[in-house]
Amino acid sequence: MTSNTSKTLINSKGEIIFFGLQHFLNDIANGDCCFICGANPKDKEFNDEHIIPDWILRKYNLHKEFITLPNGTKYKYDKYKVPCCKECNTQLGETYEKPIRELLNKSYEELVVELEKNPKISHLLFRWLCLMFLKTHLKDKSLLAERDRRKDEGFLADNYYWEDMHHIHCITRSHFTNAKIENNVYGSTFILPALAIDQFGGFDFIDSQTGKTIMIQLGEIVLIATLNDSCAASTIFMDRMMKIKFPVSPFQLREIVAHLNFINLSLKERPEYMSNINEQGEYKIQADLPETLSLLDEKDRFVSVGKFLRYYVEPMIGEIEEKEKILKEIEEGNRGYLFDENGDFIDHSI
Repeated sequence: MTSNTSKTLINSKGEIIFFGLQHFLNDIANGDCCFICGANPKDKEFNDEHIIPDWILRKYNLHKEFITLPNGTKYKYDKYKVPCCKECNTQLGETYEKPIRELLNKSYEELVVELEKNPKISHLLFRWLCLMFLKTHLKDKSLLAERDRRKDEGFLADNYYWEDMHHIHCITRSHFTNAKIENNVYGSTFILPALAIDQFGGFDFIDSQTGKTIMIQLGEIVLIATLNDSCAASTIFMDRMMKIKFPVSPFQLREIVAHLNFINLSLKERPEYMSNINEQGEYKIQADLPETLSLLDEKDRFVSVGKFLRYYVEPMIGEIEEKEKILKEIEEGNRGYLFDENGDFIDHSI
């Protein structure tokens, strides 16, 4: 192993095993190098990697449909791509897309059986969600922050705190580095049955750059993960998740994501992640967890479940009577979609 001044580690083949933080910021967050191997576009052949995998776009007829960006801009799915070197693009297909396409083309019940036979499937799905999350926000580097092109407000990613993405980048490229990811590194992950609402065509997608949470629905299967909490959110929220007895609706999915975002951003003490590489080149991604799991005192919290939920559902509600009153109730935490006044799960299929 050799290292340069930014603590990047390079093996005898010249492969970047670990990106030092500054190297990551320079070449990946602010540069245009391959986000897997780190190659410069001048040195290798590049092509474009779909952010939402092409097999999903085909299955749900999304190529000519539009994703809505955080600033409200519509962007075509078939153009929603990031550059990647051709070699790594092929490797991503072999590592993630082929096995995951096979898994997620099953029914929810069949997927549950597969998970019972091999629980480590959830680790593969988690790493795949990290990959999509990273690609989504790398794309934001090239998307204007302001819909009105006459206003020079820079790009969506200009104000990102990319240091928080370094860990997710390490997870994303773990197939390339052969890193062993210890169990306590994996974040809160849920695999749920979902209502396939016609309005969404069976596909739905949300991610939160601040909350580091991502959700994707494919027909009757939905995957949700918080990527940097070492299961803190699932531990705190598990009692309520256990009450879910029926497939969840799009509104309920957004409320789950809102809760996970809130918990992750309100942890009093956070996990710390590290990459350890020994002299033999064995690479482990590890976590140092706080002794106690608790949330900030209410006066110290800067986000709420209600504010997240309002943000997610306001575009879906449409024009209804007393819309502003309803939205205010949602924001203040007095109206939700998951549980009734007795704390029982609400069945939206009725």
